Amino acid sequence: MAEWDSDSMKISLERRRLLVAVVVAAAVAGLAAGLVLGRDDSSSALAQGPPRVLAQGKFRSLTWGTVGRASMVREASGKLNLRLSSTFMTKDAPELYVYLVKYDGQQRTVWKQVGLLHSAQGRQEYDLPSDAAKIPGVSVAIYCAKCNKISGLAQLEPAHAAS
Repeated sequence: MAEWDSDSMKISLERRRLLVAVVVAAAVAGLAAGLVLGRDDSSSALAQGPPRVLAQGKFRSLTWGTVGRASMVREASGKLNLRLSSTFMTKDAPELYVYLVKYDGQQRTVWKQVGLLHSAQGRQEYDLPSDAAKIPGVSVAIYCAKCNKISGLAQLEPAHAAS
């Protein structure tokens, strides 16, 4: 009879361990799901409201002649885009990229690659991460990686304040 009680306790202990493992796994899965959903909720604030231009700015030349405008636009879906105007033009060069950049004095505090520049001239559009609209004072930079220089910079101002 003592053996039976010992075996019964082993089974019971194994079941408890299995139950604890299942509960821990479920808790971890729930936490992960909550983080994913929470992240989506924090970026969904951008999806609220009508589609519109959130910010815009005019390019100024730094290294080479760069002209045109850049606009941060919220689409009807809530997705953010960066648009370069039909008047956009910069010197054609290898390895041209579009970046979001912010400076504090001479110190660069934000440097996020948006993508490879589609063309040295004309209207073009790029997807932006949802947190891009939360960066006050951000600029759009056209950057030549081969020569490590910014050819042009457009300081984005809130659309109601931009002219």
